[in-house]
Amino acid sequence: MDTRKYLSLRTRLAIVLIILAALFSAGVASALYVNFRAELRNSLSHRLENITALAGLQQNGDLLIDVKAAHDEFFEAIHEKNVKIKLSDPDLRFVYTMRKDEQGIYFVVDARISPEEPLISEFGDRYEEPSSTLVENFDTMTRAIIEPDFYTDEFGTFLSGYTPIFTSSGERVGVLGVDISANTILAQEREYLIRLITIFLSALPLLIIAGIISANYLAKPIVGLRDAAEKISKGDFAYRITKIPGTRELAELAIDFNSMTANLSDLINDLEQRVAERTADIERKTDQLRAASFIARQTAEVHDLASLLDIVVRLVSDQFGFYHTGIYLINEAGDEAVLQAASSEGGLRMIENGHSIAVGSLGIVGYALVQKKPRIVFDVGTDAILFNNPDLPMTRSEAALPLVVRNKVLGVLDIHSDKPQAFSTEDIDILQTLADQVAVAIENARLLDESQAAVMQLETLTADRTGEAWSQELKKKGRVFTYTPLGLRAEKVSIKDDNAINTAITLRGNKIGNISISRKEDTAWNKTDEDFILEVANQVGLAIDNIRLLEDATQRAKQEQTVGRLATRFGQSLDIDALIQTAARELGQLPEVEEATVFISETAREENIPGIASNKNPRAAY
Repeated sequence: MDTRKYLSLRTRLAIVLIILAALFSAGVASALYVNFRAELRNSLSHRLENITALAGLQQNGDLLIDVKAAHDEFFEAIHEKNVKIKLSDPDLRFVYTMRKDEQGIYFVVDARISPEEPLISEFGDRYEEPSSTLVENFDTMTRAIIEPDFYTDEFGTFLSGYTPIFTSSGERVGVLGVDISANTILAQEREYLIRLITIFLSALPLLIIAGIISANYLAKPIVGLRDAAEKISKGDFAYRITKIPGTRELAELAIDFNSMTANLSDLINDLEQRVAERTADIERKTDQLRAASFIARQTAEVHDLASLLDIVVRLVSDQFGFYHTGIYLINEAGDEAVLQAASSEGGLRMIENGHSIAVGSLGIVGYALVQKKPRIVFDVGTDAILFNNPDLPMTRSEAALPLVVRNKVLGVLDIHSDKPQAFSTEDIDILQTLADQVAVAIENARLLDESQAAVMQLETLTADRTGEAWSQELKKKGRVFTYTPLGLRAEKVSIKDDNAINTAITLRGNKIGNISISRKEDTAWNKTDEDFILEVANQVGLAIDNIRLLEDATQRAKQEQTVGRLATRFGQSLDIDALIQTAARELGQLPEVEEATVFISETAREENIPGIASNKNPRAAY
């Protein structure tokens, strides 16, 4: 990775130290400037407050009351005095007296030094935008007050002060306003700010040099640790830091770094060995997963149960290298697991001999059947659970995996190896997954067989019932229709023609009629004609059967309608004789009924009358 795009530690430390020093210097300069600015403004405020208070003492409220118009004698007396006050300080800009009426504050006398002086108010001019300080304190002012802030217009920046004007009797009759220019103060502020900025910029190179020197001093031991780490990262695990830094934390870090390097060397050697072992295990597991996937794909397309079982046992033995694989399936009674397929010669002999294992019997197969869990025997020579099997003498370890679908045990996948300790926990997980897939395939094959058998039974039953229905239908009368160029006619028998093509009308395997077609000339019938006529015959059979079903449904509806009508008529009769008469009359009106007789008797079996109940002493007969 290219690290040149990143800043070095020295550079970062230098930048941080320079920024901190600059910020500290700027902060000190800012504090000095703010303090100096506040002192100047406070000084100007106190100065204006003193001027305003002295000017207020020189005001005559009795004259202010008498001012009625501009330049009257009272106006001139006040104006002359205010001009003297204005000329007493070169920074004073405006000196003016104000009164208040119902419409608001208005100017009375505004001192004018020369006729060309701008912004001098005339007598009676309204104060359009007085400050909130003046408005709030105009009627309650008892001493001189100063505006809290400067105001600026096109003529400069000013600070305003106000003091009340009293008559000789002590009545407040107006307010004196004094505006002093703040331009001098602002000029001093700017001069002081420029001086501070100049000092800061002059000291900045010194701050940069000091920051670089400090950064080099602080980063030097850390850079040494980095160089050591770089050597170790390149594989030099024998390298050790010999020059321990003078700082305690860095010294501890160097010592821990040497210790870490030694431990890392040992750890890498151990990891290399573990990685080799783990790689071998992963390759082995990958091969097993690949084999399980291959078996699942091969068995997914097999629907015959016997073929499926043979393919599974053969592929498991071939793909995993086991010398024997067998599949036990539980019989219908559920008390035994019968060996159905095997991959070894010994297993085939066991199948010929009808080998089976009782469910719940001692052994790993019986355990897997009952517990629904896989069972492993690592070394049959030391495990007393496994019985000796003469047909499988090479078995040294065995695994039994239950075949379970929806918590129902179908059987067991029994695997034998000629090597002890051939199965591990990871192997069992993969093999059990394979067993689950095999169980699903077996269940699907069984369900498919059952579905096919049910479909065949249903088709046979449907064909039988259709044949019976048409047998009864054809006994009623035959129907023949012939089409000729002269038109359509009904006949009793079909016309035989040697050149005619005869196609049976079949319905679910039952012949219900025939279609005979002949041509004018002795033209041979081709395959396309025969197929077309056969398709027409099939469609005719379906259409005729639909009509028959419709007629049967209509007949049943009429019968149900007749039964409902009879029940209604019977319900209207309250006398037994009338009810019997109604029954005989209604039954006699049914189609093709020649005579209907209704007998009511105590013992119906004493009379030998077929199909009716009779008695020697019938109560009524109609």
